[in-house]
Amino acid sequence: MTHFKENIKQANNQKGVRVLYDKGASSQANRAALKAQKLRDGIMRKKPKGKQMSHWNKLRNKAINNRRFVVERTFGTLKRTYGLARARYIGLEKVASEVNLKAIAYHLTRAATVYIYKELITS
Repeated sequence: MTHFKENIKQANNQKGVRVLYDKGASSQANRAALKAQKLRDGIMRKKPKGKQMSHWNKLRNKAINNRRFVVERTFGTLKRTYGLARARYIGLEKVASEVNLKAIAYHLTRAATVYIYKELITS
């Protein structure tokens, strides 16, 4: 990842926070960048070429994947259902407004679904 260091610096993370990333960012340079910013390493491990991945790295990747899944499914739903794969407008302000409105629609739909589900369980 060519912009990993810049992204980490711009994120303004608190010290000691674990930064979760997929296998595409798995490199010693990126791990050093996290350490320099005093952030915890949450980058998934790649399988070494021609070797088996260690049991601990498999468990680590699964734990990171379970945490990332919660966020990634939201973005996937926004892209698939609400058309956020492409922006319909030109300009940062208009696109930001579009994303915010679609996020509100997603959360309202999700809240209604959770409410209905809770009503069905309790009745």
